[in-house]
Order: sequence, then C-alpha cells, then structure tokens
Amino acid sequence: MRLKRANRDDAEVPLSPLIDCVFLLLIFFLVTSMLKRFERQIPVTLADPTAAVAADSEEDVFLMGIDRDGRVYAQNGKDRYGVVQFEPVGETAAYLQTLADQRGAARPVELVVERMTPFQTVIDTLDVFELQGFDNVRSRVRPGRIGGPR
Repeated sequence: MRLKRANRDDAEVPLSPLIDCVFLLLIFFLVTSMLKRFERQIPVTLADPTAAVAADSEEDVFLMGIDRDGRVYAQNGKDRYGVVQFEPVGETAAYLQTLADQRGAARPVELVVERMTPFQTVIDTLDVFELQGFDNVRSRVRPGRIGGPR
C-alpha cells in the first residue's frame, strides 16, 4: 500500500495576520508620534547651586510641629546631637500671639508635620497661623515623632 505524500509546494504562510499586525504597529506609532507633538515642556527655574553650599541657614526660622493627634509643639532648643526638641503648646492661637509679639509675624515659621497626620488637621493649623497674621509659613513632613513617647 502506498501512502500519498503531501506536496511540499502547498505550504504557505498566511499573510493576512501578518498584514494586520503591521497595520496595528503602524497605527500605534502614528498615534504616539502625534501625541508627542502636543506635549509641552514646563519651564523650570533651578536654584543656584552655590546656595546649597552654605552650612547654616541665614534665615531665623522658628520651628513648630504638629503630631498625628493635632497637638501643636514649639521648638525648645536642640539636643547634644543637634536634633531639634519640641515642647507642647497649650492654646495655639494664644501662643502664636505671644510669638508674634516677641519675634514679629513677618519672620519665617516652619511647621514640621509628623508623617500620617490628617491633611485637614494641617490645613486647620495653617488657618490659625494665617488668622494670627503669620503669612511666611512653610511646612515639611518629618518621618519620626515630634512629641514625646506614646
């Protein structure tokens, strides 16, 4: 019994899936190149690199802190390692009023915010600063605790 062999000339590569893939790639590259045209660069003015060379800040910044529970602290010197120590403040508005009388409200104040402090708490505290006349207030996040142990 003889077996009929398949003719090797009948083998073909299906071109329609290949053409579909090429057209999809072509469309992809055309669309991405069109989007690139509408993209604009944002002008950024970088700080002078010599400003970072100074070891000590020339500003007399007073540090205040706020913890996760909304308690406000004021700087109370530094420890022997140079880490700023904070002491609790009773009434924030009254303390800020005495601070404004002693230092003036125009001098810079930095609000050190403990990580995971609710955002609304920080906004409320900044509102108290503004109501007391402090308009030069900046804030930053501190990874560690501000107050004493919990």
